[in-house]
Amino acid sequence: MHGSDWSQWRYNAERTAASPDELPEQLHLQWVRQYTKRTMVWDDPLNQDLMPYDRVFEPVVMGKTMFIGFNDFDKVTALDTETGKEKWSFYTDGPVRLPPVAWNKKVYFTSDDGYLYCVNAANGELNWKFRGGPSEKKVLGNKRFISMWPARGGPVLKDGTIYFAASTWPLMGIFIYALDAETGEVVWINDGTGAQYILQPHNSPSFAGVAPQGALVVAQNKLLIPGGRSVPACFDRNSGKFLYYKLASSGKTGGSFVCTANGVFFNHHRERATTMYNLANGDALIKSIGKYPALTEKIFYLSGNSIVAVDAEKIQKNPKKPKESILWEIKVDASYDLIKAGSRLYASGKQGIVAVDLIGNQKKPKVSWTKKLNVQVERLLAADDKLFAVTLDGQIMAFGAKKTAP
Repeated sequence: MHGSDWSQWRYNAERTAASPDELPEQLHLQWVRQYTKRTMVWDDPLNQDLMPYDRVFEPVVMGKTMFIGFNDFDKVTALDTETGKEKWSFYTDGPVRLPPVAWNKKVYFTSDDGYLYCVNAANGELNWKFRGGPSEKKVLGNKRFISMWPARGGPVLKDGTIYFAASTWPLMGIFIYALDAETGEVVWINDGTGAQYILQPHNSPSFAGVAPQGALVVAQNKLLIPGGRSVPACFDRNSGKFLYYKLASSGKTGGSFVCTANGVFFNHHRERATTMYNLANGDALIKSIGKYPALTEKIFYLSGNSIVAVDAEKIQKNPKKPKESILWEIKVDASYDLIKAGSRLYASGKQGIVAVDLIGNQKKPKVSWTKKLNVQVERLLAADDKLFAVTLDGQIMAFGAKKTAP
């Protein structure tokens, strides 16, 4: 089966970056679309490191259409995956900073104007929109005129329910929602965690709570809310009940990147390094376990200057000795991004893009395809029989099977 949809950021609601679909063995450049380089919401280098959610375009693909959000032109644009040409654009009243979701002929996305939008995937017409905050009040924020409760808890969809969060200041109220993805009707709302009296990272108590910034994650029956510069908070995704937020015990670690599989979750803290946590209670298992991983139920593929495959079950049983869980390691630069599509890994690093064939669970894999590039590829996704690459300077490239003459 060849590549189909990559309908949410990092493929699915768990953000595993692992699709079961195969891509063609050899890939050739099909088209390039050049936009301007993104300007991140935060000026401070530490914030840019921990909250890189609008560092580059974060596309999703459904069918023959790619959807990308713009944090400068306040819109979502649809591109034809065969040609790269624009099909339509939908404009909001604030920057679109978080990745959209595509599902059932619809596209969902949040904006700094405080709304979650649902539009028709074919033509961009509005189906419905839902305001996350209590009013339409605006404020000057990050050099833009935005909602006092910007929707920076990026949407995630599971089992016909769309989840998102609004507001970044706990004492102004934090609003976490589950909505019916068809109608936009509220399934549940949690608006009571913004002023919890909890220990802060310096171990002094005060009124605070999670400040949603980043793409939300579904983890089994739980909903993980990234906290920008903190570890994520965990809620029951069926009821919205608060479960845990290990802010003090985690210290000054955490970031907006979260992904999950097989009873653990990974949270980025500095320079794309991740910590592995126990999903059941939020306790840290391994303080540093490589950069952003690609995850399956049986194997975790860890990225960095090389790719390391570890046995998912073994590393959870014995997290104090992670080296004993290593299945293999291959010297392939995956310092920018790593995804899995079918029986191959695709890695981006300083030299370009590399495809790695996976030969069984225990055997060492081999490089099957390379593409040297003089641009920095920050994001990869596999869909519609193509590999899409997003660069730091605003390019979107499509690679597919070699075209034949008519």
